[in-house]
Amino acid sequence: MSTQGQTVVVIDPISSGRRYGQDIRRKGYHALALVTRKHFPGRLQKLHGVDGFDEVVHVESLEQAKVSIAGKNVHAVIPGSDSALRICDRLAAHLGLAGNPVPTYLARMNKLEMKHRLQQEGVPVMPAFRLSMDELAEGHDLGIAFPVVVKPTLGTGARNVKVCQSRSDTYKALAAIESNFEPGAQEEKYALVEAYVEGPEYFIVTANLGAMGRQILCFAEYEKIRVGDNPSVYRNIRSISPISDQAREAFAYVSRVNSAIEANVGINDLEFKINPAGHFIIEQNGRLPGANVPSLIELCTGLNCYDLNIDIYLGHAPLSLAVPHYDKHFCICCLISEQSGTVTGIEGIKLVKHLDSFHELGFLVEKGEVIEATRDFLSTWGFVYLIHTDPEVLRRDAETVHERLKLVLA
Repeated sequence: MSTQGQTVVVIDPISSGRRYGQDIRRKGYHALALVTRKHFPGRLQKLHGVDGFDEVVHVESLEQAKVSIAGKNVHAVIPGSDSALRICDRLAAHLGLAGNPVPTYLARMNKLEMKHRLQQEGVPVMPAFRLSMDELAEGHDLGIAFPVVVKPTLGTGARNVKVCQSRSDTYKALAAIESNFEPGAQEEKYALVEAYVEGPEYFIVTANLGAMGRQILCFAEYEKIRVGDNPSVYRNIRSISPISDQAREAFAYVSRVNSAIEANVGINDLEFKINPAGHFIIEQNGRLPGANVPSLIELCTGLNCYDLNIDIYLGHAPLSLAVPHYDKHFCICCLISEQSGTVTGIEGIKLVKHLDSFHELGFLVEKGEVIEATRDFLSTWGFVYLIHTDPEVLRRDAETVHERLKLVLA
């Protein structure tokens, strides 16, 4: 079938979403990037890129998006980041294309709306409620014991997520969210509060092939450390077996979440904790996972997540899909700086490049740049990607990365 003149739209290609352009073009389609913001908040701006696309169109609303692609032969609309969820499903519905149900789009975009939907559908979830500084100052009873987690209802990368031990801590956390005047961050100025859940954190990448068809593509564990009241400073992200009993139980829970919020079309990424009481969702990201995970899945299994997701949104989803076989596993080292300062250099690059499992590295800072100490995923100063058949080699090499690869600050 000829695809000449047929367009695939990707909304807000950020991080892993930047690669869509080249894969869309390789399949013979016209790759159009629809960008909804003049500036993305914080380091997301550095992770935004449209170099691989044939055409870039800037819009600020759903109505502008409809007008901008009127007359184009659009065959798919794909979310390239979290911000895309604001219009993606509604634009697809307007065009009569594959997408998730519009009535539940807020449950896939907003963390608080997701929790409310899961409660309604009987899926185990830690309850949450919206709270403002004014409400807390007026004596609002939280109704749950400390510690609590305060975080924006929208946003990504654990930005402004705090563990609070008191009402004073809670007020400071709410103030940080409500006073976020960074360009592009207006939608992240509302907060939710929930009880803090103990336990290790994981994510599962799911291929949603329709309401009745889902398959696990990746199961991975986070190694996070707490720095002060910042609970989510990422250190390592490791893939683990997707066919273990633990993986099967976790995927059953994740599938219930996806079914409840009607995430039926496309590849998504769900983060959750596991403890003796069960599985507890943290957030659902209605797009490909970030941190180069799709490319790492391909290197470890041969499965091209971009190709698969483009096909799903084109309406060409396979009726069934086997669990990918991991010949190798990956570890992503998220580089942490414990201090602020001006970058004057980086030590240890040569040593890291000679590690048995070394695959690639990427830095998000430049010489002469003034940086803050790492406090969340988006303030990490770079990544080192490791791939190997032996998980113990990955663990050993990851420790070497963190010990030897250092910023030199003035």
